This record gives sequence, structure tokens and C-alpha cells, in this order.
Amino acid sequence: MATLAPERLREPVYEFDFVNDPAIMADVHAAYWDLKQNAPPVFWTPAHGGHWVVTSADAAIEVLRHPDRFSSKFLSIPPNPNQPRMIPESLDPPEHRPYRQLLRPFFESKAIEPLEPRIREWAERLVDDVAAKGTCEFVDALGSRFPVSVFMELFGFPLDQFDLFRGIVNEYFGTHVSDERRLELSMQILGTLVQLIEARRAEPKDDLISTLIEIDFEGRKLTQDELISIGFLMFLAGLDTVVNALTFGMRHLASDDALRTRMIEDPAAIPAIIEELMRRYTFVSTPRYITQDTEIAGVKVYTGDSVLVPLHMVGWDEKLTSCPADVRLDRPSCRHAGFGSGIHTCLGLHLARLEMTIFYETWARKIGHFRLAGDQTMQFRGGSVQALEALQLEWDAG
Repeated sequence: MATLAPERLREPVYEFDFVNDPAIMADVHAAYWDLKQNAPPVFWTPAHGGHWVVTSADAAIEVLRHPDRFSSKFLSIPPNPNQPRMIPESLDPPEHRPYRQLLRPFFESKAIEPLEPRIREWAERLVDDVAAKGTCEFVDALGSRFPVSVFMELFGFPLDQFDLFRGIVNEYFGTHVSDERRLELSMQILGTLVQLIEARRAEPKDDLISTLIEIDFEGRKLTQDELISIGFLMFLAGLDTVVNALTFGMRHLASDDALRTRMIEDPAAIPAIIEELMRRYTFVSTPRYITQDTEIAGVKVYTGDSVLVPLHMVGWDEKLTSCPADVRLDRPSCRHAGFGSGIHTCLGLHLARLEMTIFYETWARKIGHFRLAGDQTMQFRGGSVQALEALQLEWDAG
């Protein structure tokens, strides 16, 4: 008589909804901090069809550093087999490496340095636009327009479509978007990329997409599908990531008199300030797809399950960072995974750091001290890429 395989137990169980939890909507970082303090290091939540979540640095790093067991093939929870492929983000070794090596030279420090004068022009122009007003809604007036304009210009997206592109990205990452609507938005992005690629094939310009169309990749040109896939990733990453980093950073600086004063009086400290703010206000929780029965920190997990890795947990680990709740510059080192970890560490981290450094320098010089405007209720976005949707600031205009 045949015996049935025992039921696969997924435990411990802890209730957590990374998209719709009311605590996330109230304050995303407070919600994740509560998770770190009170949830098991690895747990199963029934939300979104059920998936694992890790809440310790050790468990997070174990998942991120072992793509042989924890795949990037599905970048959503639950897994969506119809999602557009994003090269190289949704690839695992060995397929991942050649594409990563192809793109890496365009984002190294020496490749980014020539962009500095143009980035400074954007920062000067956008801060000047609000300086005399004494107030602004940061996300719309500056937080999005600065890094998004820089990235669109770098890649080759037409700047006259800024509002359209930013609107698509905001809706794509929205927490209440249906799978059907997200697919429609994906099709819009893909259609935009096809138009851009065809325009640059006909008339190349001094931008990244024109270079990628002509580059040699393993003795051949990139295919149309490969170009679209690379562009899709850059569209989403380039139009959202630095926006969120700046907005969370400015929210903190508006309430931290000592750190804000340091930024204004000692511009050389700004790179360290950026790293510490990225550590404290990391905003990405990355999904991985489990490809074999295995363990995470001693907990059994199974083929076909998904695991969510809040990157916050690396920078918040007491073994790596003393007093991780505090924002301070006297640390011997600033350990965090705000730009990812392992083979999928963000390609654009040098560009992001340069953009943020220039922005904070420009803001400190032109605006100086600033504060949160009163009577505002902040709305946070959950999901795999978290955001603060609006931030009203004010200052004493000269």
C-alpha cells in the first residue's frame, strides 16, 4: 500500500503583508523595524499566495549570495510568468555574467565622471526654480525631476515625455494596481522602447541606447528583444530609485538639526551622510524564487516557494552596525545593502551616489536649513520598492 508524502510544513508562520499592511502605509520604515524586532528571522506569511520573509542580515545575505538556490527569474510575489524579462536583473548565472560585463563599463566611476557638469546644471536649475518660494512638494518639484531628467538624458529617452514616463512608473509600482493593469503599463513601456530603438537605428545620437544598438556582444549585435529587455529594466530602475533615496533622505534631514547643519557647513561630509541615510532608510525588498529544497538559517524551504528579502535588514543588524536605529557619522564603516548585494548589486550605484552628492551640495548652498511643513499626513507606498509619495518642505526664503 502506497503511503502519502507528509505535508510540507511551512513554519513558523507570521502575518505580514509587504504590499498592503496598514503599518507600512503609515510609516514604511517603522513597519519594517517592527518586523525586525518582533518577527522570527525566517517566517512564512499567507499573504499573496504565501511566501517566506527573512528579517536578519545573515538570512538575507545567504539568499542574495546563492543564486543557484534562490533565483531571480521571477521578480514578483506571487511569481508572474508573464512579466517582461529584465536583463540582467532577472537572469541567474551563468547567463547573467556576460550581460553584466557588457553593461558595467557604462556605469563605472570613470564613465560617470563626464556627466558631472550636466548633472550640476540640472540641480542648479531645479533648486533655483523653488528657492524663492520658501516651500515645495519635494517629490514632484525636485525629487523626481532631478534624477529622472538626468537618467532620461543619459539613456536617450525624450525629455518632453517626462510627465508621461514618471506617471507610468508611479502607477507600475503602485500597491493597488491589478495584474492586468500592470501588464498594460508594461506594454506601454515596451512600446516606448521599440519606438526609441527604431528612432536611434535610423538616427544614432550620443546616448546609451544608440551605443547599445551598435555594440559588439560576443561577436554579434544585441537582438531587438535583448535591447528591449535591458531598456525595460533601466526604465523602471532609472526613473524611480534615486527619487526614493532623496525623498527619504530629505525627510530625515528636515528633522535632524545636527546632521543638516553638518551637511551645510561641511560639504565634504555629504558622501558619508548619503551612505548613512541609505543604510537607515533602505527601501527595497527583493523577491527570490526557490529552485530546490533547502534551508535558510535552519528553516526548511521548498522548491517553487518565494522568499522576500528586505534589504533594510543588512544595514539594521546589530552585529554589523552598533545602534542601527541612530543616524550618525562616527561609525568606522557603514555596512548596508541599499544598492543590493551579491551579483545583482545595482549597476547604477556610482551614478546614484554622484547625483545625490551633487543634489545635497546644491540644496545646502542655495537653500540651507529647511523643515517639514506642518499639517501634512505622509503617505507611504509598500511593495518591493517602497516610496514616500509626497513630502512638503518649507524654509526661510531670502
